[in-house]
Amino acid sequence: MRKLPWLLAFCLLLSAFAQRLAVIGDWGAESPHRARIAEAMREQHRQKNFDAILTVGDNFYPSGEPILRYVGDLPQVRIYPAFGNHDVPALAKQLELFGVEQPYYSVRLENLEVFVVYSEHFGQAQRRWLEAALKASRAPWKIVTLHRPLYSSGFHGGTRGLRQALEPLLTQYRVPLVLAGHDHNYERLQARGIVHIVTGGGGAWLRNFRIVQPQSKVRRVSPNYLILEATAERLWVMAYNEKNDLIDRVELQK
Repeated sequence: MRKLPWLLAFCLLLSAFAQRLAVIGDWGAESPHRARIAEAMREQHRQKNFDAILTVGDNFYPSGEPILRYVGDLPQVRIYPAFGNHDVPALAKQLELFGVEQPYYSVRLENLEVFVVYSEHFGQAQRRWLEAALKASRAPWKIVTLHRPLYSSGFHGGTRGLRQALEPLLTQYRVPLVLAGHDHNYERLQARGIVHIVTGGGGAWLRNFRIVQPQSKVRRVSPNYLILEATAERLWVMAYNEKNDLIDRVELQK
């Protein structure tokens, strides 16, 4: 039997100890591609289990009322949601459904700590919480998830107020990755050394881009979801469409 090259063997060994998460945004709508994205995620989960699913908000359209069959279509692992503007009217029901106490929180998943920000109301209390949580974290990788993007070339564009409030914390506490939704497309941007990914193509109707921002690196008007894999030293982010074609990939290293 032919031996694997040592570098490939080493990478396979590392991947065995990696956390594997799926990320989906703007997904709870009865569009033609919602079910296909869910099936693509189930296929990936069958090949190699997800440890959890993260959402970046707008979990249920039009007014946040939970639709259980949408949840049932996803791989059956723990879901850690962010919450968007369409979720606000039924926020209490979603908190109960997903088993979280409030719309902003953090969760440690081995090599990752995910800080879920509630972008619909980011006040001083939430800012103090986030700064304390980031400061206390000893996770190899810190990731922020929220609904409204700080940077975007999409229909809604970036959220200036959130950017001004959050960016100093992100740079001070070395957060390398921010995941958002709200704009119904896929975009990867980079600003101040931080990778920003908009993954808003999980189910809602797609929209084209408007004014391309200078921070923009990759843009796709496509259904999409993400897979994250993290070891202590590396974090891979892979974006897939509804056919499970790879549409973007980025690797972060310590």
